[in-house]
Amino acid sequence: MDVIPTPNSTMYRIRIDYTIGKAPNIFVIDPPKLRMAEGEGKLPHVYSTKDQKICLYYPKIGEWTETMFIAKTLVPWASEWLFFYEIWALTGEWRGGGIHHEVK
Repeated sequence: MDVIPTPNSTMYRIRIDYTIGKAPNIFVIDPPKLRMAEGEGKLPHVYSTKDQKICLYYPKIGEWTETMFIAKTLVPWASEWLFFYEIWALTGEWRGGGIHHEVK
């Protein structure tokens, strides 16, 4: 799915892998390598910089459940993540909130 966070943004392609009963996994697949902020070696707020597996919600508090529509939640959340990513890439400051972690 193609996502453009703002009219001035680059177009990104995301992939959402979802199996019923498991948490969805969201990846930025194009561009194949997101640009880093100056002096940074890892993406902020992701499960994996290498795989560009982005973190959109905190599973332990139920921000997303299987009863929610992916198109109305995860897709807009991915667009929002990309918006904050663009700010981070320019400024080096993550303004998107959330819990910062990288699993792998």
